Amino acid sequence: MLGVRDTRRVAWRRQHAQRHYVGYVTVSEANVRLTGREQATGIDVSLSIPHTAIRSVRVGTKESEMVDGELTVVLELRDEEPIYVRPIGNGPLDLDGFARKFHAQ
Repeated sequence: MLGVRDTRRVAWRRQHAQRHYVGYVTVSEANVRLTGREQATGIDVSLSIPHTAIRSVRVGTKESEMVDGELTVVLELRDEEPIYVRPIGNGPLDLDGFARKFHAQ
């Protein structure tokens, strides 16, 4: 895919969602694309968020910003509720480095 800056496995949810999705995030020059499956229902979903729709990106610090009991990167959107994203992997979490991947360049 042309212009892809980062792709990785993640768990993510919208601010008021009870359950989270497990899938992938792809950050490209044009947008952030989240895909995933909600495990209990099997519902698949995908979102494409243009960089212009993202107001800010930060590391979450509150319990309410966790996904599956883990800290997240918070995508603060201009006109919608925030989305919480956390990488899934075996290595140590570098949420600051992960957050930097979302910034438009």
